[in-house]
Amino acid sequence: MNPEQSEMAPNSAPATAPETSSIPAHPAVPVLVTQPKKKKRRYSRGLREVQQLERSVSKVSARVARAVAKGMTTYRKRSDKSARKKRDGAIRDFAVNLAEGVGKTMRDLSRVPADLARGLNTKRARRRVRRTLRSTSRLLRPLG
Repeated sequence: MNPEQSEMAPNSAPATAPETSSIPAHPAVPVLVTQPKKKKRRYSRGLREVQQLERSVSKVSARVARAVAKGMTTYRKRSDKSARKKRDGAIRDFAVNLAEGVGKTMRDLSRVPADLARGLNTKRARRRVRRTLRSTSRLLRPLG
């Protein structure tokens, strides 16, 4: 056998150099992606409670708007379904469809009082109510 000939088949590709390492350069390490921290809200002196109350009231009004929209959607879908099923179905089933839509609205609106109470029930608000009640009761003592 000639030194130029190898034991490989004549048409095979030349041997490549073996890899030095089977370990990747950077092992797969899970990376946690976190959202940036939200900034605190800042208030002028004495206006914190008013702004917090305004924020909770605006959240409640958004909930009311969503609830009414859901109720109207429910009514409209049921009315369309009634109209497709039978002649004058939308008129015949008006009361039932309206009741379903109003019921859906009321279910969603049932959370509104709790949301308002949560917005009003803060430490500062309770403290202010206590102070106001004390001063009012002192004023009313001579009368009663």
